[in-house]
Amino acid sequence: MSRVTDVEEEESLSEEPVRGGGDEGGGPSRLRKLSLFGRIGEFYQAVKLEMRKTTWPPRSEVWSTTVVVLIAIVFFGFYLWGIDKVVTLGFEALEKAIR
Repeated sequence: MSRVTDVEEEESLSEEPVRGGGDEGGGPSRLRKLSLFGRIGEFYQAVKLEMRKTTWPPRSEVWSTTVVVLIAIVFFGFYLWGIDKVVTLGFEALEKAIR
């Protein structure tokens, strides 16, 4: 360990943690209890704030990704249908061979 790290550790151990909040008594700050409607209102305000930060893709990008997803769904649907048919035919052939 370097000398700088030792000094920083000693200083951080000797300092008391700083607590925020308007509590002048030095104790832990406590959140005020809100009613149900107060919590719902606070949640709504937080959602509005986050929605302002959101960047939405342009309409052309949404359409192009939608088309890609639909094509992938159709492709994998037919692929899985084909695999199911092959496995079914295989089991039917195996069943006939056993009888």
